Amino acid sequence: MSDTPEMQEPAPRCIHLSCKSMVVYGEAFEMDPEYQAGLTDFWCVCTSRSVGPDGGSVSMDVCRNRERPCYREY
Repeated sequence: MSDTPEMQEPAPRCIHLSCKSMVVYGEAFEMDPEYQAGLTDFWCVCTSRSVGPDGGSVSMDVCRNRERPCYREY
């Protein structure tokens, strides 16, 4: 048994989440030289805004919440 804790994979993001890097690079969006985790502007494709259909904010972290009524697994 290893002494290092297992890395837990984050929950899949909502299919409606998008950003410029996702449009250009697809699933390899983190390879975009302009992509900066935590600084990238995301939007919801349902609203075309930084606010989801439920009125909540949009980001990589909050759009992994399966409890949101608008969440659809990618």
